[in-house]
Amino acid sequence: MTAHAMVVAEEITDRETTAMHPSTHTASAEIHWVDVFATGPLTGNPLAVILCEAPWDDARMQAMAAELGLSETVFAQRAAEPALRIFTPTTEIPMAGHPLVGAAWVLHQQAWIADRGVLRAAGGHVAVAIRGSDAFVVPPAPRHIADVDADEIAAALGTTGTGTTPVWHAGLPQVMLAVDDPHALNPNHDAVLALGIRDGWAGVSAYRVVDSSPGRITAEVRHFAAPIGIPEDPVTGSAAGALGAALARAGHGDNGLLHLEVRQGHSMGRPGEVRVIVGVADGAPVTLEVGGTVVPIMSGVIGSTIAAG
Repeated sequence: MTAHAMVVAEEITDRETTAMHPSTHTASAEIHWVDVFATGPLTGNPLAVILCEAPWDDARMQAMAAELGLSETVFAQRAAEPALRIFTPTTEIPMAGHPLVGAAWVLHQQAWIADRGVLRAAGGHVAVAIRGSDAFVVPPAPRHIADVDADEIAAALGTTGTGTTPVWHAGLPQVMLAVDDPHALNPNHDAVLALGIRDGWAGVSAYRVVDSSPGRITAEVRHFAAPIGIPEDPVTGSAAGALGAALARAGHGDNGLLHLEVRQGHSMGRPGEVRVIVGVADGAPVTLEVGGTVVPIMSGVIGSTIAAG
């Protein structure tokens, strides 16, 4: 399959009702499955984007996200600035990188937005840009919100740490923890869950810098987000943005910019790449752009009996 090939999925419908009443298709919802931050088909982080011409209730959206079992599912409503709701299998979240990037690309393909546009998520308005097979978003300005015990976090991941490590917010609060080898970690997801609930963060990015030059860094990352129902996420946009902010704050920016490439998902058999550009002023990160390649996998229709309830 080429990077642009797409398989059209069989419709998921109430077959008897559809056969008797073909007009029920008019209330159905389209579903588009894409791989985000992908290096090719079946890589990166899978995402389902459901186009809701009529609103779904909260319980039905949560049930569908649980049924699909992806790290996130997006429900979009058409408007000049399309409105998005983002659900993990267990909860709704206000904003996240890979759902925004994937949704932006899908909505552009469906002519809901132009090459540049604005999406409205629960966590705020987000500017987006589409460049061929790539999509980019501008998350909220990054914020350093806390420092937490590095040894405590490291112990939950099966390694050791010292001192403190920062929590950064670029859509969601995420812990940034430097480790010797992300692939050697043996996380205790229950411990991660307990710490995240106690301290109010969504996940931990365990990272190792593998290449560095002035203004440019490449890092290997694993991300653990049990507090929002995702034990390990294949490739994580908001956390990549937060890592870029943390590295910029540590002095890695050059001439007002830091370019970060995050390599993630290899340990899960889903290799992906996130490209982050951090704008730096007076040694502090002030702007972010997060993006990568989106590959279409399949599209289909959710039957009216499911979409309408």
